[in-house]
Amino acid sequence: MITKTDTPAIALTRRQLLKAGGLVMVASATATHLFAQNAAPAAPPVPASVAKTFPVPADNRVDSFIAIGPDGKVTGFCGHVDLGTGVRTALAQMVADELDVAFDRVTMVLGHTFRTPDQGPTIASATIQVTAKPLRQAAAQVRELLVTLAAQQFGAPASAITTRDGVAHAGGKQLTYGELVQGQNLQLPLNAETVLRPSSQFRHMGQSVARVDIPNKVLGALTYVHDLRLPGMVHARVVRPPYGGADAAAPFGSALVSVDKDSVKHLPGILSVVVQGDFVAVVAEREEQAIAGMRQLKVQWKEWAGLPDLSLNGLHATLVNHPKKDRNLVVEDGAQDAIKNSATVIEADYVWPYHMHASIGPSCAVARVTDGVVEVWSGTQNPHDVRKDIAKLLGVDNDAVNILRMEASGCYGRNGADDVSADAALIARITGKTVRLQLMREQENAWEPKGTAQLIRVRGGLDDKGHVTGYDFRTCYPSNGATVLALLLTGKVANTAVVQEMGDRTAVPQYEYPSATSSARMPRRSRARRGCVACPHCPTCSPTNAGSTSAPTVPRRTPSNTACVI
Repeated sequence: MITKTDTPAIALTRRQLLKAGGLVMVASATATHLFAQNAAPAAPPVPASVAKTFPVPADNRVDSFIAIGPDGKVTGFCGHVDLGTGVRTALAQMVADELDVAFDRVTMVLGHTFRTPDQGPTIASATIQVTAKPLRQAAAQVRELLVTLAAQQFGAPASAITTRDGVAHAGGKQLTYGELVQGQNLQLPLNAETVLRPSSQFRHMGQSVARVDIPNKVLGALTYVHDLRLPGMVHARVVRPPYGGADAAAPFGSALVSVDKDSVKHLPGILSVVVQGDFVAVVAEREEQAIAGMRQLKVQWKEWAGLPDLSLNGLHATLVNHPKKDRNLVVEDGAQDAIKNSATVIEADYVWPYHMHASIGPSCAVARVTDGVVEVWSGTQNPHDVRKDIAKLLGVDNDAVNILRMEASGCYGRNGADDVSADAALIARITGKTVRLQLMREQENAWEPKGTAQLIRVRGGLDDKGHVTGYDFRTCYPSNGATVLALLLTGKVANTAVVQEMGDRTAVPQYEYPSATSSARMPRRSRARRGCVACPHCPTCSPTNAGSTSAPTVPRRTPSNTACVI
């Protein structure tokens, strides 16, 4: 394990940093490790005037995405995070090319809510396709500004300025970007019309470069939130209700019958038992002591067995019978008649069972709450959403919460990272301690939002030559919001179904049919497991470009990217 001792409170505002000199100073201390580009986020000191506010940078300003220090080093900011796909490296390549600097001069800050704009959760392979665009635009806009500044100092037209590796050249003169940015201000509106570099000018994009996150992981430098250690830190474990993974139908908020706090008093190291509504946790000096307390604490819960039949044999009937409403995605006139009048009509149902994301390690978070300032070190893929959830849980303003995103167990779909972050923050607020909370493996597997089950119903017609005459695709799945558990357990949020419309992007066929319909039948309520998910990428539903699709939703706690209904 790594001991982290240089992590005081939190950071300066960008406006204050501008006064320190340079275009925009980097807003956090960087590690002194050889490979500091991927160092875990330290929380720099906070001036008294800003100690209780962590506003999220605007997503329409240049300085929200790019900073250059007096030494010419570049920092890029992106609200998305790296879940193991290597986007930290890819985004740095983009910044390096648009700014025309060396790749090793670029450091990416990902997902820290006080330092990156809110660009939504990291899902649907959208980081490179979508959220990287304003980052590239900001970098290109900064380069234009640097060229203009160089032209003014050289007394030359902008067209005569060339740049290379962070240096502007003209007529035998040169200035580094660090020299050019002295006293400048990047608090400029982001110009979406800024021209990006053509691929013919790429020096880094499209090239194979060593991933910047690997060296720290190989050398054992602090990378993962599981390894973070702060001064005075204590350990906690939660005790969940016995309805593993259930969603809205379970009696959250009124499930706890009793807790015998005295049942763990005899154990060494036990500091406290936290109870708030149905939220129960044991806090101890050491991790193994917290685990022992969790296992021996006497807790009584209401009896409940309200889950529908989600077995492989019973899931089809459960999805068919679940109340739902249609949501048409594509409807072409005559599609149903074309199928009905076909020489051959083919119909089939496919059932996609619940799938676990199964992160290699249970989720973990570290939190501390001091004078109303909430800091959470988290492996979430939804840092800005978790910030809002924690603010609601603790009854504080959103700007009182700072999520410092660190790497964690990969998820590729939500795991328990959001839940454990909120849990840790709640325990830290109640106890006044810096709290490290890690889920047990059985808790992670039971409660992580699952990839949801789906019923896929396909109907089509063929003419006497075997050509497709019509295609009807309907999908039904129990996708729901998988509300952060602490909000439900404490009663901060009503335990009601949050039905999500997901799955559209793969429900509409990629193939063209003479006539087609595609629809999603959304559930009127969600009464199964936590979970949200996109329609499975299988041959049945991936061929698409016309049709009607409908799908219903049943609940199991599951996360997702899109939705459909039957």
